[in-house]
Amino acid sequence: MLTSQQLPRLAAAAKAACLCEKATGLPAEITVAQWALESGWGASAPANNCFGIKSFPGCQTQTLATREFIDGAMQERQLEFAAFDSLADCFECHARLITDGKSYAAAWARYQAAHDLQALIADVAKVYATDPVYAGKLRSILAMAQVQTALALARKGNG
Repeated sequence: MLTSQQLPRLAAAAKAACLCEKATGLPAEITVAQWALESGWGASAPANNCFGIKSFPGCQTQTLATREFIDGAMQERQLEFAAFDSLADCFECHARLITDGKSYAAAWARYQAAHDLQALIADVAKVYATDPVYAGKLRSILAMAQVQTALALARKGNG
């Protein structure tokens, strides 16, 4: 059950994800699930980076401490992450990363051919995260009634 602080953040994320879905074709479901997992339901989004997007050429950057699975063990490191002017900019970058990014080209091509969301989640998880159970975590988030309701309202324009 989500808290009264998490619900409005979920509604805003669902709305942004649905707008990105219209612009890019990336399913809002994967965007919202990754947003929830990566940002702690919107509680942690330094410089509007709610997906943990690492720095890339031409972006604003910030140095942050992170924990990642490396060689099967959790390790802490300092890394450069992207900084965004707005949540919408971050969602757009996330969508373009998956729909246009070289690392996700095969996953995106398979999704466009079959429109299999579960396969897309599995394929993206293999590249996006170092956590070996990342895909399962995304699926658990998507199974939540509050998430499904937020997405349905956002798609109707009431989110």
